[in-house]
Amino acid sequence: MLTGIGSAQWVVVASTTFIVLAAVIFHYEALSMLNRWACRRMHNSAPGHRRHYTLLIIMFGLLIAHVLEVWLFALGHWALAEGRSGAYGSVVGYDAFRFLDYVYFSVTNYTTVGWGDLHAEGPLRFLAGTESLVGLMMITWSASFTYLIMSRTWRGIEGLED
Repeated sequence: MLTGIGSAQWVVVASTTFIVLAAVIFHYEALSMLNRWACRRMHNSAPGHRRHYTLLIIMFGLLIAHVLEVWLFALGHWALAEGRSGAYGSVVGYDAFRFLDYVYFSVTNYTTVGWGDLHAEGPLRFLAGTESLVGLMMITWSASFTYLIMSRTWRGIEGLED
C-alpha cells in the first residue's frame, strides 16, 4: 500500500476514474452516432445535394458533446469541493461559489486555457489536472473526426474537387 495516501485522496482518484471513463465512453458513442448519421446521409442523398449541411450538423453535435463532458467534470468538481467540509480539496479564487463557477473552472481546465483566476487545492488537483489531459484528447479526437467527415462529404461537391 502506498504511504501517505489517505481515504480522501482515494475518493478523488476513484471519482476521477469514473468521470474519465464516463466522458471517454460518452465521446466515443457521440462520435459513433454522428458517423453513422453522416454515412447514412451520404448514401441516401444525391452527390452534392445538401451535403454542405452535414459538416455544420456534425460541428453542433460535437459542440454539444463537449459541453456535456465539461458539465460532467464540473459536477465532479462541485461534488468533491462541496463534500465532507473540504476534505477532498477545493477550488480557490472566489469568495463564494455557485455551480456555474465550477462549470467555468471546468471549461478552463477542459480546454487547457487555464486563465489562472481559479485553481484547485488539495486532492481535487488530481481531477483538475486529469480533466486537462482528457479535454485535450477529446478535442483532438473531435478535430480528427471532423477532418475525416470533411474529406468524405466535401469530395464530390461541385467546386471543391481536387
